[in-house]
Amino acid sequence: MFTSILSLGSGLRAHLLRLFSLTASNPISTPTTLRGEAKCRFRLDTDSSDTFTLLDGRKLGYAQYGSLTGRPILYLHGLPGSRLEAATYHDLGLELGARIVATDRPGIGWSSPHPGQTLLDLPKDLEELAKHLALSDYAIMGVSGGGPHALACAASMSEQLKCVSIICGLGPPDIGMSGAGWESWLGFTIGWRYSPAILLRWFFNRHLLAGRLDLTDERRLKILQSPSTLSTITNEKDRELFKDEDLMRLWLRSNRESQAQGFDGVYKDGRLMCSIWNFGIEDIRPNLPVRLWYGKHDTSVPPNHGVQIAARLGGGERVHLRVEDDTHASISIYRKREQLEEILRIVERSS
Repeated sequence: MFTSILSLGSGLRAHLLRLFSLTASNPISTPTTLRGEAKCRFRLDTDSSDTFTLLDGRKLGYAQYGSLTGRPILYLHGLPGSRLEAATYHDLGLELGARIVATDRPGIGWSSPHPGQTLLDLPKDLEELAKHLALSDYAIMGVSGGGPHALACAASMSEQLKCVSIICGLGPPDIGMSGAGWESWLGFTIGWRYSPAILLRWFFNRHLLAGRLDLTDERRLKILQSPSTLSTITNEKDRELFKDEDLMRLWLRSNRESQAQGFDGVYKDGRLMCSIWNFGIEDIRPNLPVRLWYGKHDTSVPPNHGVQIAARLGGGERVHLRVEDDTHASISIYRKREQLEEILRIVERSS
């Protein structure tokens, strides 16, 4: 999910920018082990990860969490993000009987770059992966920056796709960013689409969760959880998330993984979702259940995106929109069980 400090209050952003006013000359470093990693309640390893060779020769990186015999849910990570962020679903997947298959998008983590990629290309990769894993049917879950890709799957995948759940997901660019914080507004309307990679990389790597990979994760964790940093987070739900050492370890690990091949994959991912889409939400088949989850206090992807997506889907029984008393981060972390249970109910009914 989009867990950088861009989604938090301006006080926190200003505080961290003062701490790290110098950009890193080399933001990529070898992943480092946090001292508390051994007791972290989330998996930080890559033992559940693998690669699959697609028909065109590219590699698709993926990880599996939860029950390997459970109902398959293909997880689409945020921006920045990687397959590793889905580790938050592992224990819940075991409990509920869900098989979470999380993939890296092109140029991110373990996935090869895909020159000339469009939004409708990832669904083809996922269908190849589903065939490789012998999945007869499955659901899609897209979080934050995974939202555009989840909608592309809904518009183009076969009847094997039984349900799509979008959590604080970005909608088409023409929806606009009314209600967003100024950095998200600037990034999603102008920055990702028009700025050169060197400028975006400079800006991106000033932020502690998403960048500053020249520092060890232990150092980044210590600063993020320092009293001076926590005191600048105005929303209580976000503050509690930042106090959660295990969750922060996973976010730091996943965001580091997003730049395992450098910044270019993240840059192209952001540019793709913020440019004109090559499909319409109206193209989504009318019998496909779609679930939309948005936070009233989300200043990264304002809830109007959920409202507009629901309207373009035509409403009706198959579309459910929930706008909850949450932020961009808390809507996925605190409502994870509800979201998974709803997906599993839909898939079970369709079988």
